[in-house]
Amino acid sequence: MLEYGRSMPMETDISVSDVMSRKLITADVSETAETIGGKMAAARTGCVIVVRDTQPVGIVTERDLVVKVVSKNLQPSTVKAEELMSTPLITVTPDKSTELASREMVRHRIRRLPVVQGRKLVGIVTDSDLLSISSELSGILRDLIQQNNPPGEFSGGNEAVVSPDSFRQGICEVCQNFKESLINIDGTYVCSRCREELPFYQ
Repeated sequence: MLEYGRSMPMETDISVSDVMSRKLITADVSETAETIGGKMAAARTGCVIVVRDTQPVGIVTERDLVVKVVSKNLQPSTVKAEELMSTPLITVTPDKSTELASREMVRHRIRRLPVVQGRKLVGIVTDSDLLSISSELSGILRDLIQQNNPPGEFSGGNEAVVSPDSFRQGICEVCQNFKESLINIDGTYVCSRCREELPFYQ
């Protein structure tokens, strides 16, 4: 219960350490795309932090695997992490505010920020982590989502035609939560959970 005369802290005063995930999936620079894909699948995560001699040096996302390996018809067993990773690695320290982390994501057009203390990797924070804890950050993060999903990017130039099987990242229009994958149902983007639980999305 809030005591009289005391005020609640601003949502944007929450630090990165309060919301970051400490469950980290890493891969050495010499590991292959095949190994990295297996790690992502096993951990149900969309990224792996790449390390060299235990120091974080880059990040590989599921999009990297699709764009840099699958779309080029390369053998995953022959492509190394150092060829796939995005570098230099954009990071944040655990004491920074969630608002600052959000603005860094927008500025660099990224959705994940590894958290480092000194030179040690201690966690990772994502746009969905930030969106879930603060309504004040929603506007910032919506800009980031729109940057990563520009109109027509996957439409082949015909934005009027939207297949029921078209997937994208963004805000579910039913539960209003950020989701890695949304499906378009009659022009409404919904997550798989809402689609299963709500009869009119069956």
